[in-house]
Amino acid sequence: MKFRSFLLSTIILGSLVVTNATVLAEEIGSSTSETTEVNQMNEVQTTETSASVLTQTTEAVSTTDTVTDTSATNEMATNETATSETPTNENPETAEEITNQLTDGQTITHTHQADLSEFTNGVMARSARVANTSQQAFIDSIASSAQSLANENDLYASVMIAQAIVESGWGKSTLSAAPNYNLFGIKGNYQGQSVTMPTSEYVNGQWITVNAAFRKYPSYKESLQDNAKVLKTTSFQSGVYYYSGAWKSNTKSYKDATAWLTGRYATAPNYGSTLNSVIETYNLTQYDTAKVSTSPMYRLYNRHTGEHLYTLNAGEKDYLPKVGWKYEGIAWQAPNSGQPVYRMYNPYSGDHHYTMAQSEINFLKPLGWRYEGLSFYSGGSKPIYRLFNPNEKTGTHHYTLSASERDFLTPLGWKYEGIGFYGY
Repeated sequence: MKFRSFLLSTIILGSLVVTNATVLAEEIGSSTSETTEVNQMNEVQTTETSASVLTQTTEAVSTTDTVTDTSATNEMATNETATSETPTNENPETAEEITNQLTDGQTITHTHQADLSEFTNGVMARSARVANTSQQAFIDSIASSAQSLANENDLYASVMIAQAIVESGWGKSTLSAAPNYNLFGIKGNYQGQSVTMPTSEYVNGQWITVNAAFRKYPSYKESLQDNAKVLKTTSFQSGVYYYSGAWKSNTKSYKDATAWLTGRYATAPNYGSTLNSVIETYNLTQYDTAKVSTSPMYRLYNRHTGEHLYTLNAGEKDYLPKVGWKYEGIAWQAPNSGQPVYRMYNPYSGDHHYTMAQSEINFLKPLGWRYEGLSFYSGGSKPIYRLFNPNEKTGTHHYTLSASERDFLTPLGWKYEGIGFYGY
């Protein structure tokens, strides 16, 4: 009985052990499965995180590359723009040559750059929008000299400055920079001073490089003087001046002057339009109006003698009407410096005469005329016409700014003697 009870207990316990083992095995299996699933999920998340990090890293690299490429592109564009907008023209001396025969017997050869693409409207406009202090500094360095030389030689200062800019590449060419100051590529020597540089010459059907002497100037002023001399005195035929179509007195505006220089001073067909572009972009016409100090030349008339008197003296102007003279107003504006005009007086006839010629003064003195000294100065762009009336004893000479007055008097017996002097 005890044995049967023990056996039954053993069977039951065994059953319980197996059952528990199965349950434990199932629990363990379930736990392992869950652990595996968790691990797999973690692996997936890890993989996704790694992929996300890789993607972000790749995007970061891509972004860096893009920024680098953009920066490089911008840098290249900036460099290209800077290069195109700041013409350096390192070798203006390796360019076309033009030989000029001057009236004093000299022969001056100037060279200039053939490529004018750096000075197109678009490039110049972009450059002008940028506050380029170096370009304005170059203009300032030559403007005063160009203005005075142009005024003295009947030329446009705007054209002279534009030529200097184009020919020298804003003064940055080796030849135009200190200590050479040769803005226009003029060959030879200046007061014995020269600089030797390589230049291209067309020999036997091909271009070769040779060393040539170029003028070395003490400053820009002397270089501008030489250019003015070329424009004023080049002549291949007696009495005919090669560049006279560029003079102020023969033109209506600077554009007429630049058109005349095209094909003469330089053969490039766009030479004139290039100069125009520079003049307009940098407002160079402001230098064409000379800042000249002037004084009014008063005109009075004596109806008893028929004489006209011209004076700068306000006291004389105010006194003469009290003794019979009629004040007629301001005849013209006379410069406060320039070529002196002298006044002569004939005490026998009461006549006054005005002249710049010392020979005329010397001629009149023995005839009883009295020299009264400097009367005023001649200078400017407006001609003062001189007329002579052989039928009069006083007031034999008349001076007027008015071409219509000149044309009115000639049919009345007055003889037109030409331009007496100039004023404003």
